[in-house]
Amino acid sequence: MFLKTFYCTNIAIRISTILLLTLFIVIVGVIAVPSDSWSLTGADVAIYNDTYYSLGGTWPNGITAIKAMLSYFGYTYEDVTPTDINTISNLNSLYKMIIFGGGWAGGYNTYVGFSGFENIRNFVNNGGAYFGICAGAYFATKVVMWKEDYPSVINYYQYPLGLFEGIGLGALVHIMGWNTPTGCSPETIAKGAAMTTINVDNSVLPNVNKSLSILYFGGPFFIPFPGQTFTTVATYQSVGAPSDGYAAMVMFKYGNGKVFLSGPHPEISFDNCSLWYDINTWTLMKDVIAKLIGK
Repeated sequence: MFLKTFYCTNIAIRISTILLLTLFIVIVGVIAVPSDSWSLTGADVAIYNDTYYSLGGTWPNGITAIKAMLSYFGYTYEDVTPTDINTISNLNSLYKMIIFGGGWAGGYNTYVGFSGFENIRNFVNNGGAYFGICAGAYFATKVVMWKEDYPSVINYYQYPLGLFEGIGLGALVHIMGWNTPTGCSPETIAKGAAMTTINVDNSVLPNVNKSLSILYFGGPFFIPFPGQTFTTVATYQSVGAPSDGYAAMVMFKYGNGKVFLSGPHPEISFDNCSLWYDINTWTLMKDVIAKLIGK
């Protein structure tokens, strides 16, 4: 019944067009945009970074962790700004993969414009890879259903990028409500975060531990629309909760490229008010990247 409910809701969502969101993107996208992009030379991985933009969505701690992971396993990387995404029509000439990390997908949608969405889609369609974590996964999903806490209403958004033809549903309030305090300072994570458990499909990632403790920080689980095919890489382990057994991580083909989306954060962990790196979840990231770009 739970899944059927979302498929029924999907029909209404797909028919409706979120004109106000589109108007917001067009109007706000020109506010406080730095004039210069980075000086780009090309690398294995492009990391989306809008931390210098006033309404940017990137979570700095997550970006730092992603860079540490890539360096540890020998990948090269460069930061790319919204200006880069919006203006570089041939990202394939520079990168094999682009990572959109955690943070706030609304910020991503504010500064990445229609040309940027097209550039990302062309990049993947022409053989590139997209790796989205939490907000980066929402950003790539056609429809977002967002509920902050138990008493909150569910908000529906239709996002423009649309790599995943389906629904990203969060926050998973039975794990941690978005506004629930952690008891920690803002320098780490003040609210909305907790460690949870996922079950990894070892037929997909045989070298990764089947059960992994991982950071949950408001991310989704994934429900496909009819016709969207994907491989479930990992599922949430939350017995008795609506998300139990639903996809926490998915991988699928998009044209000649590949997409990986993760609801939880494999790049960084959180415990006792400390942020730290876990080689077990980093190994998952390494093995996913190898499947995405063959390196």
